Amino acid sequence: RLEDDLKRRDFTVNALALSSKGQLIDLFEGLKDIKDGIIKAVGHPDERFNEDALRMLRAIRFSCQLNFSLSQETYESILKNSELIKKISAERIRDEFIKIINSENPAAGITLLQKFGLLKNIIPELEEGIGCIQGGAHLYDVWTHLLMALQHAADKKWSMEIRVSALFHDIGKPRTQ
Repeated sequence: RLEDDLKRRDFTVNALALSSKGQLIDLFEGLKDIKDGIIKAVGHPDERFNEDALRMLRAIRFSCQLNFSLSQETYESILKNSELIKKISAERIRDEFIKIINSENPAAGITLLQKFGLLKNIIPELEEGIGCIQGGAHLYDVWTHLLMALQHAADKKWSMEIRVSALFHDIGKPRTQ
């Protein structure tokens, strides 16, 4: 049944359907969440993330792509369930990560990955730059410098390859100091 299908969608903004008569079916107030700029899990977020932990990355990606906020319940559930990301294949994580990198706000996306405890399970080397002072001409720690370089590349609308290069260009500094 359509209702059963919509109940298992990840977020309310993705749980909309059109009937055969062209009537909008919105069982979870997805249209309201679109208008309010909110990413909210359908039903209980813990259940949605336990069904597929990649949904946590999707929430961050949608937030970056659409300039939406995360609902409080979704936010808290990602914090609580971040370790589940270890069960997801590297290929699926890569695909969502690239979509975050290609968004208009990739620095915010990477910051959210770190804040929620997801980044340490995806690219732990990036976190090593937090608080790692560079000295010389650099004003910022490695972490901030990499995020600023990534965001600059995004602001210039540069390719995914350049964006990834900007994010990783000093990733080895903390271990080599």
